[in-house]
Amino acid sequence: MKRLKSNSIFQRRRGMTLVDLLTVSVGLLLIAAVLLPAVSQATASSERQTCTENLRKLGTAFHDFAETRQGFPPRRTGIGAKLPYGGWGAQILPLVRPDLGDQFDSGLDYYDEANQAVASKSIDVFVCPSSPKDRTLTVTASTSPGSRNPDKSLVFSFKPGLNDYIAANGLWMPDSGYGVNWSSGGRGSQHQAMTDSVTTPFHKITDGLANTILVVEKGGLPDEWIKGKRLNESSPIGGENSRGTWAGFGSIVIGVFDGETGKSRGGKGDSSDCTVNCNNFHGIYGFHNEGANILLCDGSVRFVTPELDGLTLGRLITCDDGQPIDPRAF
Repeated sequence: MKRLKSNSIFQRRRGMTLVDLLTVSVGLLLIAAVLLPAVSQATASSERQTCTENLRKLGTAFHDFAETRQGFPPRRTGIGAKLPYGGWGAQILPLVRPDLGDQFDSGLDYYDEANQAVASKSIDVFVCPSSPKDRTLTVTASTSPGSRNPDKSLVFSFKPGLNDYIAANGLWMPDSGYGVNWSSGGRGSQHQAMTDSVTTPFHKITDGLANTILVVEKGGLPDEWIKGKRLNESSPIGGENSRGTWAGFGSIVIGVFDGETGKSRGGKGDSSDCTVNCNNFHGIYGFHNEGANILLCDGSVRFVTPELDGLTLGRLITCDDGQPIDPRAF
């Protein structure tokens, strides 16, 4: 039988040339250039949605607390009353994490050694996933006068779980422009939804639950951020009144800032003022492209943008000023 000769084309394997490699590489780069922005956008959208859901869950916990305690919890404890140091996060902990709430002793300071195992935990509902991950807070403080711990000479130090949400402790308004009609100029009087050491009944929020801020997003602590830039590695909030931890003092003065620098609290009292994503220490601040979240007293969550004007912000924080708020303004 005559043997057929094999075609040499089928005998040789053709390797990839440099041109082939370059073509494939360029193709992969083009695919990545198309896909990566879409993936990044999808991640940002998912994180923003989680952040919104966190506040909704907190809103539910606030209302569950109010149902049994006839009002919203104190924003801070140990101020103006002989109680241990703490904040609203520890007050509603049994409602958001019953397993941890049973382990937290509300008769002791949140930083007491007996509470550190719980207070040091990172709890998802208090943390916005859009906020920077590379941050830690150290709390160093002594036993408070209101703590059940009899040894007032003790000094505790630990790294607590973080918190990206905070309540108002007064209002910082401009001394000029739209701010001149506020009762005390720069630092407004205490007329927010929660107060210190006592519960706040709903009937005291006379502007309506849907028109009053309960908690705002204020991410990034303890680092200080201004208009998307981190200024330093740690802000001076590491004592007993530390903000930025879910177990600690859950409020700070909130207001507007100079739109150009983001540094001058109070702003100018005109349309150039900055209210959102300007300064994370005394302002509403989220690590989202378009704005940040706020939780209203009725449990609803709204996403506010830098278009929110200072006058509307002041009216939203104040629970009893009697001024109407246009729903389209926020």
